[in-house]
Amino acid sequence: MNKTYPVPVLTLADTLLSRLAALADPKIEVLSGYPANCSAWLTIYYQRKSGRWSYEWYDREGYRRPAALGSAMPCLMLEVNDRGASPQEQAQARRLLAEQGFFEA
Repeated sequence: MNKTYPVPVLTLADTLLSRLAALADPKIEVLSGYPANCSAWLTIYYQRKSGRWSYEWYDREGYRRPAALGSAMPCLMLEVNDRGASPQEQAQARRLLAEQGFFEA
C-alpha cells in the first residue's frame, strides 16, 4: 500500500512574504569555489540584517572539480568582490571555512 504525504500548499501570500523577506535581507555572495578535500563547488552567502551564513553546494556533474586542477587537497575558494561583500565578511567566511576543516588540507 502506498503512503501519501500531505503536500504543503503555498498560497500567494506565502510566496509574497518569502520574496519580501529576501528583498529586506538579501544574500550577499562572499566566497565561491572548491574547498579543500572537496570535489563539489561551494558558495557561501551572508545576510547582514539577520547575521546568517548560508552554504550552497553544487554537487552536479558539471560543477565537479576538474581533473586538470590536480589534487583535491588545496582550497580553491575565491573572494567574490563584485557582489558587495566587505573584506571583514570575507575574512570571517575564511575563518568559518577553517573551523569546519575546509580551508586547509
